[in-house]
Parts: sequence; C-alpha cells; structure tokens
Amino acid sequence: MSASSRRPIGRYWTTNLQIKFKLPLLSPSSISARIAIRVLRGRKMFPSGPPVLTAISIGLNSSSSVQTQNPVYPLYPSVQLLLHEKGIPESEIPKIPASGPKGRLLKGDVLAYIGAIPADYPSSQASRLEKLSHLDLSNIKIAAPQPAETKAPVVEEPITRPPPTVSVAVSISLATVLSVQKKIKETIGVTVPLSTFLARATDLANEDLPRSPRSKPSADELFDEILGAEPIKTSPGDYVPELNALEAVEYESAQPVKEDIIDILSGKVPKKAPRKASMEEYPAGSATNVFSLTVPVGDETRARVFLDRVKTLLTVEPGRLVL
Repeated sequence: MSASSRRPIGRYWTTNLQIKFKLPLLSPSSISARIAIRVLRGRKMFPSGPPVLTAISIGLNSSSSVQTQNPVYPLYPSVQLLLHEKGIPESEIPKIPASGPKGRLLKGDVLAYIGAIPADYPSSQASRLEKLSHLDLSNIKIAAPQPAETKAPVVEEPITRPPPTVSVAVSISLATVLSVQKKIKETIGVTVPLSTFLARATDLANEDLPRSPRSKPSADELFDEILGAEPIKTSPGDYVPELNALEAVEYESAQPVKEDIIDILSGKVPKKAPRKASMEEYPAGSATNVFSLTVPVGDETRARVFLDRVKTLLTVEPGRLVL
C-alpha cells in the first residue's frame, strides 16, 4: 500500500491508495489487480460528483490453450496426498493439465500425467458425464395404441324363485274351549278370551316338530355326530295357523200356499217362488272351524303334526292351557 497523492479539494481531503490483490476481479483470467481507494475526510457528507471507490484491473494474464490448476483455489486434500505419494514437486503442478470444475486439478489429472491411466481418460469421462447429465429422449417411440378390450358377455344371474307351496288344513271344533270358558266365568267371574287359548296352544304345538327335509345340519351338529351323538331329528317351529270359520247355511222353508178356486178354474194360477227363510248360523260351540297352514312343498308332515297337536290341545282338556 502506498499513498500516491494527497491534495485538498475545498474542505475535503482525498487520499489515493493503491492496494494490490492477487485475485481475479474483472476477468476470470486475471491473476492480479490493484484497487484505488479515494477517502473523503471530514465530517461533511459525500459530494454527489466524485467516485468513492475506483477499481482498476491490471496485469491481466490470459489463460493458455491447456488449462492448468487455478491458483485461486487450493488443491484438494486427495490431490495433495497423491502428489506427495508420487513425489511430484510443487514446481511441476502448473504443468499438469486440469480438467476439474473451474480449472481445479483432480486425481485423474495427476494419474494421467504420470501415465497410470490413459491420457485422454479424464477428458473422456468428463465428456461422458456431461452427456449423461442431459436426458436423452431421441430413442423414445410413441407407444402403439392398445387394442380395445373385449367385453365379456354378461351372464344373467338366475332368478331365485321361492319354492312352491301347499296348503294343509284341519277342522277343529271349539265347543270344548267355549264350555271351559263359560265354566271359568261362572266360577271366578273372569272371562278368558278365546285368543288366549289359541295362542297358548300354538306355542305348545311348535315345540319339537319333525325336522324339515329342506333344512341343513349346522356345523355344531355335524361335529357332534362325528363324536358319536345321535342326529337331531326335531326342531322348534314358528307356525301361526289361519282360522277360517264356516259360513252360515241358508235353507228354504216349505210353507203352504193358499190357492183361490176361481184361479184354479180359470187356469190362471200364479207360480210363486219359494221364499228363503232367514239365515241361521250354527252356534259357535258346534260350528266347525278350519285351521290351515301354507308351507313349502316337502313340509307337509311337519305342518300336519303341528295342526294335530293344536287340535288335541283345544279338544282334550283345554282348561290346562290357562290354569
């Protein structure tokens, strides 16, 4: 650093300092530069005219055709170790061509310099990496359109239809039930509805009915049969019978018809249609009631056993149903 001149300008003093730095400043190929600094002294503000900092680049050394180690950057530790192992003096470092980024020396450059690898190996690898750094789309071909998928024929699922049904009916007289109902009312003064007798008889008749041939044994039942247990032949039912009372019977009464003698002699006897008597219903106790069930085909035996049980419960001691 040296002060070239100092002169007052008005109230301001300027000092021109020239500092030499060994670094590229304005050009990547320069190795040294000088910076001229002008300092304004005093407590006044800087004038708008004169420059504050002036940079001058001198001593520019242009790079040669063969790039060597950039003196700005230090050597890599691996390169320094290799130079030390191979005994290459520091004076020969500028002679080694550098192929690294920003002109830095690489291990491959040192190995190529001493002949350990081909001389063009570093440059060829650098060009290869440069080529691979870009995505090559030259060999890409447009895929051929895929053939349209053939739709599989739609298979219509078979419609599950309910099994055919059959009706099973039994005629049951409720005379005994009505007689027991009357006795209970006369004895304790309570009228037991007929529906109570029917509901209780239905519950008892549904117990332990013959097994339906359409039902399949469960996994537990099959396991028990393997262990030696007898197969279960009965199962509870859920039947609810339909009660249909017979309609009242109409009959015609033969009433004598008085005929006029004059009409008989003149031959004008009017024919009168027989008059129907009033409808009479059988008493509830003696009327026949039909209990019927509609079951799938194959369950006739099961339904018949149920109706026979209902008939027995309602005709033989029905008082036990409520007492």
